Amino acid sequence: MEARLREVGGAAPGGLARPALEALTSGGKRLRPLLLLLSAGIGAPVWEEALRAAAATEVLHTATLIHDDIVDKAKSRRGAPTTVARYGREVAVATGDYLFAEAFAALSSIGDPRVIREFAEASRGLAAGELEQFRASGGPVDVEDYLEHIKLKTAGLFRAACVAGGTLGGLSLPQIDALATYGQALGLAFQMSDDVMDLVGKPGIMGKGIGTDLAEGTVTLPIIFALREGDAETIRRVLATPRPDPELLEAGIEAVLDTDAVARTEAWAREEIGTALRGLEALPACPERAFLEVIAAEVVGRDV
Repeated sequence: MEARLREVGGAAPGGLARPALEALTSGGKRLRPLLLLLSAGIGAPVWEEALRAAAATEVLHTATLIHDDIVDKAKSRRGAPTTVARYGREVAVATGDYLFAEAFAALSSIGDPRVIREFAEASRGLAAGELEQFRASGGPVDVEDYLEHIKLKTAGLFRAACVAGGTLGGLSLPQIDALATYGQALGLAFQMSDDVMDLVGKPGIMGKGIGTDLAEGTVTLPIIFALREGDAETIRRVLATPRPDPELLEAGIEAVLDTDAVARTEAWAREEIGTALRGLEALPACPERAFLEVIAAEVVGRDV
């Protein structure tokens, strides 16, 4: 799959080959394609098609990261300059658009309508989620709005990867639905865990510094809880301040950490993991299912 990603980057037209190749080979967990391949392996896929879909999943995910960085004006990701920081907005937009197109070209070559539909719906959700996050930046967000946002922006692609894998593996509709439940719940827990890591993680692990969500005015679940329970005035001041200075940002982080917001977020994430694992009970016992269970168990409290 890594070789396929390099091929996609190297085949980009004109001046897009270098930024596309850098974006596709800059690291990352490769979690979404892994979910697709494991889901497919529960059945009996044509592995050439499964690998093509897995690579397309990562290409699509990379395109969303490039566009996210453009919107957020992000300077670095995974310890390296972002595409927009290194090459400028025009090249970054064109690179992201190219990767989106390549992902769907690969998916369409497989020829399964359900696979294409799943990724099309996930892409629609990604766009809607990013727009909602931008509109809500710095403003009031309730738990229901937050959950809807992360279903669109994060969980949708997890779900699509699992459904596509099960489809290509020839699983039954109830089994594919079980994988959909697993993928969505895992995606929700994954995003909640990321929200916690933004406050307590190590700089650079996620490709950004501590407190980036607060600094960008992004209201995450621990921030929602802390606004209700802690020093809401300080937290709101950080959210409302463009590019807050380090002292103000640190005060905002401390205001969140002085509450039980992180513990409550982690508890909710564990509940989602429970939902994900229950979804797998409808699948046959096999090494792929066991690996999916291990992935779920590692999401909450992870260091990377």
